[in-house]
Amino acid sequence: MKVFVYQPYKNFGLFGNRKIIEDFVKNNDANLFVFPELYISGYFLRDEIYNVSLSRDDEFFDPLIKIAKEKKTNIIFGFPEKENGFLYNSAMIIDENGNKKVYRKMHLPNFGPFEEYLYFKPGNELVYFDTSFGRVGVEICYDIFFPFITEHLAMNGVNYIVNISASPVTSRSLFELLIPARAVENTVFFIYNNWAGTQRNLVFWGGSTIVSPRGKIIKKAGYIKEEIINEELNIEEIKVARAFRPVLRDNRNRQL
Repeated sequence: MKVFVYQPYKNFGLFGNRKIIEDFVKNNDANLFVFPELYISGYFLRDEIYNVSLSRDDEFFDPLIKIAKEKKTNIIFGFPEKENGFLYNSAMIIDENGNKKVYRKMHLPNFGPFEEYLYFKPGNELVYFDTSFGRVGVEICYDIFFPFITEHLAMNGVNYIVNISASPVTSRSLFELLIPARAVENTVFFIYNNWAGTQRNLVFWGGSTIVSPRGKIIKKAGYIKEEIINEELNIEEIKVARAFRPVLRDNRNRQL
């Protein structure tokens, strides 16, 4: 499966960010395109988030559905979702057939510079989807600190974990520990996409990373700059990793 990870530096607003996705997908060939947390709107908007939130069925997404179907590709990006008077920090998944799925961030940070509980309601359901190249599961940023999420996805046949993020420089060292750890614990490819640059008073460190099922960093973007990374991922590596370290087979959570 060929993956493209777009690490942005600037927020161009709803229609500007959508145009970037459209052009990027049109001009590149891949099976999976990944954009970061709340990419459609930008991350640190405070009360402005209400003005840019979207229903999952909003016609705003129609051009992206069209391009996904035309190119037979899968696209993941973050957006502020509204439903029944609530807002969610969500990931939109558009698969190669133009079908949509939405994952709502389960763990909302509300410490230090983070204020997500002031604006969002947490989700309560894990989400994965099937592609021609294997099963893909989705997490959002702080979810990585809760290993049961990646574990549950892997035990349900997920081969590729995508974590879309808006992690500031103060969190960099922790994420750089956890990204390869989650890959090794579950013998999956781990694809991490983070914002770079400054929004209000937050500086995002970038460092988007693709990690192998045995914890090898395959590709890594630079810090605090726009960058694109891509890689062809071979699902056979998962079989090899699980033969050498059968953590899913031996996981006693199956018995609890």
